[in-house]
Amino acid sequence: MAMSESCEDVTATNNRDGQDKARDLSDPRTLPNPITWPCPDGSFVKKILQVGSGLDRPKDGSRCRICVEVEPTSGFDSRSHFPIGINQPVDIVLGESDTWFAEVVDKCIESMLQGERGEVLLAPGLAEAGADLAAGLSFNVTLEEFTTHKDTWAMTFNEKWLAAMHHKARGTEHFKNGNLFGATRRYAKSLRLLVSVKYEVPLERGEEYNKARCTLYSNLAACQLKQSQHRNVIQNCSKALEIEPNSVKCLYRRGQAYASINEVDKAKRDLQRVLKLEPGNTAAAQQLRTLTQQVRAENEKLGKAMSKLFS
Repeated sequence: MAMSESCEDVTATNNRDGQDKARDLSDPRTLPNPITWPCPDGSFVKKILQVGSGLDRPKDGSRCRICVEVEPTSGFDSRSHFPIGINQPVDIVLGESDTWFAEVVDKCIESMLQGERGEVLLAPGLAEAGADLAAGLSFNVTLEEFTTHKDTWAMTFNEKWLAAMHHKARGTEHFKNGNLFGATRRYAKSLRLLVSVKYEVPLERGEEYNKARCTLYSNLAACQLKQSQHRNVIQNCSKALEIEPNSVKCLYRRGQAYASINEVDKAKRDLQRVLKLEPGNTAAAQQLRTLTQQVRAENEKLGKAMSKLFS
């Protein structure tokens, strides 16, 4: 479905007067008893205020015209969470969101039919989960129109490769700018695309493909290390090391992660491997000294406790 070239101007306001309400109620698509749809991941609940039409829904890559309405009194910082604009029609590409709030909007849009309007209520406890949004914040989303897009399973190797490299580049931009959420999301999307073509890689592209996967696992681990997701760091570094066993960055990051969860022997093994590959790596040498001192202090403490027990 092609999107129109222009869209009527809409007053950027959320203060709906009696006339607005009367018009809403006169629309046959307006539901007297809204249907509730909980997002499968538990991040929000959508209340369908106005049903849409047709059978198709937007897919990753679809161009959509939407309107996100947030009450001005909510204290919502649109510049941080949805810089493209609120309370007015805007065009987005589904799957290109790089903030937590924009990802919620994406998930909502994926569940909608054309013309559908819904109220979105964020789940409680998001502040504790790291989302910089007020728990219980609600807002409305309208899907005005959208273009159809090819399903991921129908994409060729080259199409998936180009999409993966696009997300990889965007992830690196976000990492440099300090947007760890956006970087993590983009690197993960890129990896999923590459993993999906594992058995379709042309022979002459094998080395390039493996190098890209190794870099993505390493970059994803770098994001997770900054967010103290130590077990994820270990998992992704281990996957990268299966491809490139001598990756100094991955060995060092995995060593840091092991040290953070008190897997001292494994941490020392990785750091010693780093120093064998790069004898002048001062960061690894310092981390190893710290671990050695930590083990020595713990052994002395244990020795004193045991001597008191048997004295």
